Amino acid sequence: MDGTSRNLSRRKFMITGAAAIASPLLLNAAGSIAAGKTDKTNTAGTGIAKGTKIYYINDGCVGCQTCRTFCPAQAIRFGNCRNEIDQKKCLHCGTCYRECPLSIISETEIGATYYEENKNTTTKVMDCDLVVLGAGGAGLVAAVKARDLTGGKVIILEKAKKPGGATYFAGGLASVKDSKWQKDAGHEVKESQDITGQFFDWFVTKGDAEKFFRVAKPEENRQWAIYTLPRTEKYKNLPDPSIGPGRGGTFIVDKMVECCRKQGIQMLYETPARKFITDNKGKMTGVLADSIEGQVLVNCKACVIASGGFGRDFKKLKKYWPEEYNNEELFVLCPPGVTGDGINMAEEIGAYIDQTKWSMDQAGGFFANGPIHHPYSWAVQSLMSNAMFVSINLKGKRWKNEGGFGASLATQPGSVVYSVADAEIIEAVGSQLVSSGAFGPMGSAVDPDSNEAKAMKKWKEDLEYEAALDEEGARGNHTKKADTLAELALKMDIDPLMFVETIDRYNNFCETGKDLDFGKQTQMLKPIKTPPFYAIYGHRFSQCTKGLHGIAVNSKLEVVNPKGEAMPGLYAAGDACTIYGGLIIDGPSARRTASAGTPSGASGGVPSGMGGAPGAPEAGVNVLSTEPSPCGGSSGAVISGYYAALGAADYLKNT
Repeated sequence: MDGTSRNLSRRKFMITGAAAIASPLLLNAAGSIAAGKTDKTNTAGTGIAKGTKIYYINDGCVGCQTCRTFCPAQAIRFGNCRNEIDQKKCLHCGTCYRECPLSIISETEIGATYYEENKNTTTKVMDCDLVVLGAGGAGLVAAVKARDLTGGKVIILEKAKKPGGATYFAGGLASVKDSKWQKDAGHEVKESQDITGQFFDWFVTKGDAEKFFRVAKPEENRQWAIYTLPRTEKYKNLPDPSIGPGRGGTFIVDKMVECCRKQGIQMLYETPARKFITDNKGKMTGVLADSIEGQVLVNCKACVIASGGFGRDFKKLKKYWPEEYNNEELFVLCPPGVTGDGINMAEEIGAYIDQTKWSMDQAGGFFANGPIHHPYSWAVQSLMSNAMFVSINLKGKRWKNEGGFGASLATQPGSVVYSVADAEIIEAVGSQLVSSGAFGPMGSAVDPDSNEAKAMKKWKEDLEYEAALDEEGARGNHTKKADTLAELALKMDIDPLMFVETIDRYNNFCETGKDLDFGKQTQMLKPIKTPPFYAIYGHRFSQCTKGLHGIAVNSKLEVVNPKGEAMPGLYAAGDACTIYGGLIIDGPSARRTASAGTPSGASGGVPSGMGGAPGAPEAGVNVLSTEPSPCGGSSGAVISGYYAALGAADYLKNT
């Protein structure tokens, strides 16, 4: 049964992140939630007819704006760091419910009864050669490649209602080397093919790659020889160019799901793995999971853990990074089900967990210390990044050099600030960004026909849209707009006296050309005097943990114990293991480890990724391409899944 078609009453006992339904829910006309058994006969007072379906966007929303884009009634708007449904405009058509990539939108029928005691205590037993934990990019690739190599039975256990994980929102393959496409286009390639080229050549054999991927000729001098279209056709109108779906990660996931169906790979959705089963010698022999019908025991010969990191386990995040995860405002971009289940399971049977802190600048794997406006308008985010804005904390004070780096937003009240500007600064910055073609959080130049350029041209429309939402009283911290500084302060819930005094002092610095408080460059000192005035909300966000404090693996991506010994039949890939933490291509690394050998069918020079296990030696540069953020690309996930499959296939053939 397809996980996307299950009705709400059959999902009530499954915990799938913030969208889990632990009690009966009913939304009234105002959109509030009432818990308890629904009265089938009495719907008086709801304002909505019996049988009507109500939809609600839960906290797991990552702000991808898919629902908002596809809503035929334009009833979805920015809420409190997530989208929300305007129940007065909603047509109750269910488009948002069907299209949400993370299935975090609930559907509740007025007058229906949803509570039903689950008396099923049976355990279903299944057998396979390989079980894969997680249907994200790493898991799907591992399953399909292993099936190709062995012809054995493969089962995927997925916690969520739909496949994809973080990869579904990621970009394409950042750095493919030595592929056949590149060779045919005239690029110089190595005889000993890089693992990235091996993966891409294999992916091309699955069909349709030419519909989304492109290869540049050497004379084009592009950053990457293999690149993608901006978005797939379905998602081409999504307004935020910095996040999927519809980019390279989506294309790869959709193709792998198609391959699973064609090749008979069984995918069990809403079936989170809970523990490994071991024999009397401690060897893994199976996986116990939960499902809607009861428990599932999957007996297996090998397992690939690709269930992600722990980007939604705030207790563990705070343990490792207490300053950043300080219980203050923080937006989380990773899928709601990413709570480190696979990592915990592996540790329970003796796997070594790398405790190395690679970089506090990347707390939690990928951490934007702010101020960041995401998931609100990307164009407005680009505006507020300009140093001509004045950054104001909730005490009404400046707290940093707006053109400098290093200041931690975690040190400020509530860990949020506002970027303030007047009409002249807003117009100057917006016009300059559009004309220069260099914008975004990093201020990088982009192609004039790119999604980034198209989004930036709408900066004024987006700014006024947010300000209008604020005037309407919509939930959330949208852009504030006022004709006086005192009124702007009230909208920010800041003491007007303190705020006006701060701006007056700053304006004096602008007149003298010297910032006595923080030393901002003279050319960026522009007075805040011309109404209307704007205040753009800025907070912090985190993404996936990128293997930090993940499962330690060796050169074959086998899971290792504290002695560095491989645990037979157990592999890890993607965000669950330490291929990321300190193993980022072309980036600084505190630790590189020597290769102890490679699976057959793989090129030499792959990272050993011992995950910081005791005694791991220092070595050379990692060839496993990845980025510090899934926004940049899906390479690390899918290629590690491919490589783990090579090792697992070797193991299965020799067992």
